[in-house]
Amino acid sequence: MSGEELDDGWTKVSRGKRDAPKHVSNLAPPMRGLTFEHLRIEFETKSKQWGSSTCRRAILNILDKQQPEEGWQLTKAVCLATNSFSRDNWQARQRSMMQWVAFFDITKHLQSLQKGLIQIYAQEPNYTPLDRQFLASLEVQVLDAAVETAPKDGLGEAEQHITPSAFVFEAFMDLGSRSVQQLSQGDPALYVGSSVERWLSISGFDGRAMANSVQGLKSKQDLPIGAQPTPASLDFVATRGTYRMPRFEEDPNIFEGLHIYWKMPIDES
Repeated sequence: MSGEELDDGWTKVSRGKRDAPKHVSNLAPPMRGLTFEHLRIEFETKSKQWGSSTCRRAILNILDKQQPEEGWQLTKAVCLATNSFSRDNWQARQRSMMQWVAFFDITKHLQSLQKGLIQIYAQEPNYTPLDRQFLASLEVQVLDAAVETAPKDGLGEAEQHITPSAFVFEAFMDLGSRSVQQLSQGDPALYVGSSVERWLSISGFDGRAMANSVQGLKSKQDLPIGAQPTPASLDFVATRGTYRMPRFEEDPNIFEGLHIYWKMPIDES
């Protein structure tokens, strides 16, 4: 697994053979000739591909089965770091659009299960004006992601929208310990991503049943600086059930490594 460091601090963790090139100081420019209509057609094409996939059927089945008795009761859906849909990098654009399509479709499905409106947000430092136009057409509010919101320093504006009534989606972002802590403290009702599992892995966390026990961790000396799980992140895992993201047969690398987390009912017995 490698990382693609973007120009203002965000890092996209790449997966498999479809990795985008590294843009450490040279961010790919917007693709010349690409129009809003092109993006809409690509969105519709990817939506049809996702809509007929076994991956979609499987994840919606999981969410329906794990829905709380009182319903999800969501008010917000936050997608972190989709990457740009319009820069001159074909592989990155294809991957980003498919991940966005999945998030958007899952959100619409969750919306169909409740009466209350779910406001959709997206945060990505490398959006172009065309990206923003495309998202606005979907009634998505774009959050600011300036230099000071680099994920190793925190989640920035997105933090205020990660609440117990939120659905959070982040695909392979290299979030630092502060960002993972903010995500955990936000206590979202539903989370699909890779960062929590990655932090548990590098810290030697052995299982959710040991979430409150130091026996599930390596010694502090064995861990990278800042890699120790915080109480918030341990509590996040201890109170949630999880599944791996179902395999997307059409292109397995796009979602491979994501996990689905939902709050488990509190045992009051």
